[in-house]
Amino acid sequence: MTMATSKAPKEPLVVILGSTGTGKSEVSNHPQLIPGSAAANLKMQLAVEIATRFRGEVINADAMQLYRGLPIITNKITEAEQRGIPHHLLDRIPLSDVPWDVTEFKKHALETIREIRSRGNLPILVGGTHYYVEPLLFTDAILDDVQQDETKSFPILEAPTEEMLAELRRVDPEMAEKWHPNDRRKIQRSLEIYLHTGKTASALYAEQQERKAAAAAAEAEASPWENLLLWVYSERDVLCDRLDKRVDKMFTSGLAEEVQELHQFKMDSAINGTIMDMTKGIWQSIGYKQLEPYISAVSSGESAEEVEKLKDSGLEDMKTATRRYANYQNKWIRGKQIPRLTQRGDDAVNSLYVLDSTDVTRYQETVVSPAATLVTQFLNGEARSLPNDLSDLARKVLETATEPPAKQTPRQRTCEICQTTLVTEEAWNRHIKSVGHRRVMKKKKKLALVPVEKTEQADIDEDGDSDPGISSLLEQQ
Repeated sequence: MTMATSKAPKEPLVVILGSTGTGKSEVSNHPQLIPGSAAANLKMQLAVEIATRFRGEVINADAMQLYRGLPIITNKITEAEQRGIPHHLLDRIPLSDVPWDVTEFKKHALETIREIRSRGNLPILVGGTHYYVEPLLFTDAILDDVQQDETKSFPILEAPTEEMLAELRRVDPEMAEKWHPNDRRKIQRSLEIYLHTGKTASALYAEQQERKAAAAAAEAEASPWENLLLWVYSERDVLCDRLDKRVDKMFTSGLAEEVQELHQFKMDSAINGTIMDMTKGIWQSIGYKQLEPYISAVSSGESAEEVEKLKDSGLEDMKTATRRYANYQNKWIRGKQIPRLTQRGDDAVNSLYVLDSTDVTRYQETVVSPAATLVTQFLNGEARSLPNDLSDLARKVLETATEPPAKQTPRQRTCEICQTTLVTEEAWNRHIKSVGHRRVMKKKKKLALVPVEKTEQADIDEDGDSDPGISSLLEQQ
């Protein structure tokens, strides 16, 4: 089956979405498939392929890659892998800065898109931080700024996390149930919104959703949809194994040295009277928090046994965090972007294509070739296959993603083995049956860290975060 398009877009934008998951180890074993593939992730590789064929330029939409330097921990594409294609919004801000909020990013991204189009080239946006992508696709995707009276101070915002959570449960129990008890940043921000506005974060979010739906309907009437969205997707079991291997390769490639650089920067800043906010910016990059104890142990001359123990536990924690983040990114597309596309209308819904990157040995066949065909048809205004007809995986993913969400039963439960909190009964049930759980249990039993008998099943937190749309409200500070 095919769908008809009216005409070639006047202002085309190609957007590449998907979770973290570079496939470095697998791809590097097949260098003939992707030139310069030793370190670039599959989304960036696809962007370069499209840019090479269609006079494109690539725009980074990953918050961590805005920071200067640190190419390993931020997983930047190297100059060789860029293959001469212009890449924008990389290495823009110093380590001491917080990342751009969505308003700042939108300003720079739109300016860059205009410049690319003025040269007659195709802008290609590569999403890693999905709430950066939203305002470039949808009207009113940026939530209203929370007006803060800087003359007012609220001591509770500097209190221990458990005290802030108790207060949030009192004033906004709906939002309090959504956060992990140790997620200080989100708990603090939720409480801060209430204290400065008198409205709960959950109420503000509901108001925003109503307005966005109305704006989407109005926009669909007023302007054509001129975007093509390519979702690079791997089956979960393969992706988890790929991510674990990526972490190991990052460590052998110099990750520890970059963590040491960050640690030293933090210490030097403290000596100079500047205390870094560890809940924001580059300090939230996966790898720093997990490996800082190892770096500190090396610096302080701890025993070789203790250093090795901290290294192993840090890498394991990093793998857990990476898998969780990859799940969150895909959850964002399902729970946030697909509903927005649905609000926008059929043209938007039928612009999202799933490209199967599960088997990197077939990358050209299952990712590059169909993507090139779709971009050609998109730019020429030709009929395209319906997204569900692109592959069996595309059908499965999209049919599941567009099903109405099942009703969730709020209930916070903490898996002591995995050290993660689930916020619904349904998430908990999925958690204790998952592959991630079995992986953690197997490793911990092998290391004799937990009793073999009388142990509840547990899992990496795959569903523990809240609605990604609510998360975006808290990011826009």
